[in-house]
Amino acid sequence: MKVGSDQVNVEGNRLIIHAAEPMDWPIREFCRIPICFESRKYYVRSKHKGERPYAMVYELWPWPANLHEASTRQVVYDAAYVVERDEIATRQRGHERCYVVLLPVYPLLGFCWSRFNNRVLVSLGFEPGSITKASVALTFSLFMAEGIFVGWLSGGILMYRLGRPSLRAVDWALMLLLGADSFMRFGQSLKLDVVDHWGFCEWLWPKR
Repeated sequence: MKVGSDQVNVEGNRLIIHAAEPMDWPIREFCRIPICFESRKYYVRSKHKGERPYAMVYELWPWPANLHEASTRQVVYDAAYVVERDEIATRQRGHERCYVVLLPVYPLLGFCWSRFNNRVLVSLGFEPGSITKASVALTFSLFMAEGIFVGWLSGGILMYRLGRPSLRAVDWALMLLLGADSFMRFGQSLKLDVVDHWGFCEWLWPKR
């Protein structure tokens, strides 16, 4: 029979589930997870990789009548469960593709503010503390480069890049801002109980 995108075969009192997506059903000798299907209770006896279009094959045996020890987790296997599982798997693959696309700009992600990091980047697989430290290192490198241009070459990155001497004051302000930002965010990264890692200049509005 078809259950969503899965194929379920009944062989005697056993169920053979050809699943389109892998499921978190561990094989255990103790504390087994009850799996309910059409008002009957089963447990996972074995599993192995399936042939296309199925990802995994699960062999379910009837729940022993004398087995009273069970996991607190219980699975109701039906069409709704399969649809939700497929949606989660599809969303996870989308997140993995986004992760690969954004990986080359890894240090720049730490410039995003904490709310965006926690709501979006974490779901894509990025750890806020790590990307923040990478962005702090980049900020400090830019501060050092700007300091060399301003202090030694009497100019600035923007002034030399755009060829406009009037931008010297902007380069001074940018140098001070980069230095302050790297100092403040590096100090926060040393703390152990940080939940909201600051993005670029977020320390100016910490309550936001």
